Amino acid sequence: MQDRMKVTTMQMSMLVGSLLIASNMNTMPTALTMASEQDAWYAYLFPIPYGIFMGYLLWRLMRFNPEKNMYEMMQYSCGKWLGGLLNGILIAYLMLDLISQLRIYSDFFSSSILLRTPQIYILLMTMLLLSYYAGGSMEHLFRTNVVFITLFLSLFALTPLLLLNEIDMQKLKPFLSGGVAQPLKGGLLALGSFTDLIIFGSFLHHVRKPRDIYIAMKMGVIYSAMMLTIWLFCVVSVVSPILSSRVLYIGWILVQQIHITDFLDRIDLFLISLYVPVLLIKYAALYIAILTGIASYTKKKKFDFINLPMGIVITILAAISFDNTDEVSLFYAFGMLPLSFGVQILFLGSLFIGLAIRKKKSMPPDLRISGYGIGVWLTLVGAIASVVGGTMVGNMRGIYGDIGSTLFICFLVLCVFMSFKEYGKGIEARGKNS
Repeated sequence: MQDRMKVTTMQMSMLVGSLLIASNMNTMPTALTMASEQDAWYAYLFPIPYGIFMGYLLWRLMRFNPEKNMYEMMQYSCGKWLGGLLNGILIAYLMLDLISQLRIYSDFFSSSILLRTPQIYILLMTMLLLSYYAGGSMEHLFRTNVVFITLFLSLFALTPLLLLNEIDMQKLKPFLSGGVAQPLKGGLLALGSFTDLIIFGSFLHHVRKPRDIYIAMKMGVIYSAMMLTIWLFCVVSVVSPILSSRVLYIGWILVQQIHITDFLDRIDLFLISLYVPVLLIKYAALYIAILTGIASYTKKKKFDFINLPMGIVITILAAISFDNTDEVSLFYAFGMLPLSFGVQILFLGSLFIGLAIRKKKSMPPDLRISGYGIGVWLTLVGAIASVVGGTMVGNMRGIYGDIGSTLFICFLVLCVFMSFKEYGKGIEARGKNS
C-alpha cells in the first residue's frame, strides 16, 4: 500500500458522509424512535458539536506532526510500551465496532434480501472486498467513495419527494410536546453513532494541510446530520413512531413504501444498489484504520502481511460473537456509546497529555475565523435553542411546538449553507496562499 498518498479536502469530507450516513439508516432509527418517539427526527442535531470538536482535536494533532497518524504520535508521546498498550485498546475497540456492524449487515442481507445464502458466505465475500481495498492505494478508496456517495446523496435527498403521497404529518404531532428529555435521549443515542469519526486520526498522514481535516470534518458532519434528519423525518411520518420502534430493519421497510407508479413499485432494489457500496466503503475505512494501528508496531509501517489473516479473524468473530440479530442491534445502539466515550477519552486524553509533557512544538495555527464559521455556530445554537425552547412550551399550546420545529428546520438548513460557504472560503484562501 502507498502509505503516504495525499487526498483532497473534498474527498475527506465525502468519506465523512459515507462513515456516518449509510450505517445509521437501517437499524438506528428503531432505537431512536424507541427513545424519543415522534421527536426522534431532532436527534442528529446534537452530535454536530461533537463531530466539529473531533475535527478540532485532529487539527491540533496534525499540527504537531503532519507526516504521522495518531498511532505513531501515541508511541512518540507515551513511549513504546504505554503507547503500544493504548494503541492496542483503540484497535480492540475498532475491531469490536467493525465486528458488530458486519454482523448487522450480514443478518440484514440473509434475512431480507439473500434469503437462501448462508450468513458466513456473506461475511466472507464482504471481507474479501475489504481486504482488496486494504491492499491497494488509499486514493482508490477515496475516489471510489466520491462516485458512490455523490449518487447516493443525490437520490436519497429526494426521499421526501418520492414518499410525498405516503407522508402523514399527523404522525409527527404534537411537535415537541414530550418535554426536553425526549429529544435529548435520542440525541444521546445519535451521539454514539458518530463516534466512528476517530478513525480519521488513522489517515492524518494522507491530508495535505492541518486545516483541511477540520474543514472537511466540519462540513461532512453537518451535511450528514442534515441527511439523517431528513431520513428520520420520513421514517416517523411514513411508518409511524410506534411501528418504527418495534421493527428492526425500519430503513428497508421505508424504501419499500416508495411507489412512483404501478410499474415502478420496486425502487427499493435500485436504492439498495447505491446503499451497499457506500456501506462497504465505511467498513473498508474502519478495516484500514485497524490495520494501520497494527502496522504501527512494525518498523516498515506496512500491513500487507497481516491483511488476510486479520480479515479471517474478523470474519470468524463476526459470525460467533453474537447469538442473534436483536442482541447485536441492541449492543450497537446502546452498548457502544459508553464504550466509545471511555476509549476515546482515555486515548485522546493520554495522547495530548503525552505531547504536552514532551513539549512537542506545533505548527502555527492555519485556521482563520471567518464570518461563515461564526454563522455555523450561530445557526447551530439557534437550532438547539429552537428545540429546547419548543419542548418547554410545546405542551402548553400546539402552535408553540409548530414554531419551534419550523425554526429548527430553518436553522439547520442555514447551518448546512454556512458550512458549505466556509468550505469554499477556505479552499479559495488556500489557493491564494499557494
